[in-house]
Amino acid sequence: MWWTVAKERVVACWWQLLVVELLHLVALSVLSSIVAGAGAAESAETVLMFVIGAVLGAWRWSARLRLLDGEGDLVRALRTAGSPVLRLALLSSAVNLYGLTWVASTLFWGDDSLVRSLSLPLFPVSLFLAAAFALLPMAVLLEGRGFGRAWHLLRDDRRSALRIVLVILGQAVLSVVLPNSMLSLLIDPAAAVLLFASYRLSLDEEKSPSSPGKAS
Repeated sequence: MWWTVAKERVVACWWQLLVVELLHLVALSVLSSIVAGAGAAESAETVLMFVIGAVLGAWRWSARLRLLDGEGDLVRALRTAGSPVLRLALLSSAVNLYGLTWVASTLFWGDDSLVRSLSLPLFPVSLFLAAAFALLPMAVLLEGRGFGRAWHLLRDDRRSALRIVLVILGQAVLSVVLPNSMLSLLIDPAAAVLLFASYRLSLDEEKSPSSPGKAS
């Protein structure tokens, strides 16, 4: 059933999702070049890039979810409402442990030494946060809710939790194995499709409290 929902959405909007991914990468690259060439202090550059990454990431999720939720017009999907996107950027930044550590390291130590020294504990904790709040974009952008809803979707259904953990682990492994490959362009949109499919199934399972996947 999970794969069926994911396949249905991929068939419907696969090329639009790839366009969104490419636009995100181009925008990030252009803005990174502008910030790097502005001559600002390293700490200011770090904060700016953290904010830019969060906002662009939230915009990308907004466009993805519009397409996955049935929007057939790519241009309309790219036109996102500012307030929900900014709210998602703020909330997702709060659980971006690597990003926050990178900012703190640059601000207080002037380099990435803190990230390097804490890399071992950061990895599992970051994976846990990524899984715990993997459905945060859906909670914020589709339901107008936040952390509590995202956690509820994971916690209250064993099957949903298993699906999400598999996606997050698979995405992490593939990102390490294919860090510079063109195939890596497919990793994030593929994970987004699988997470959306899991979200859709979670909503269906909420309507069936007697489902065997529900936690007691």
